[in-house]
Amino acid sequence: MPKHMRFGPDLSQKLYNAIERDNQREDAGMHADDRTTCWPHQSWAEDCEDQHTR
Repeated sequence: MPKHMRFGPDLSQKLYNAIERDNQREDAGMHADDRTTCWPHQSWAEDCEDQHTR
């Protein structure tokens, strides 16, 4: 796991794996709006959708 992503109360193994999958899919051409995770907040996208401006 990268040093900037540490396990703790906010980052479970399931979330970490989902972030990695989203990163790989985005690198392969998926649009960033289709992510299920939020890279800047290291959380599930639906948990922080109100924190983003469009």
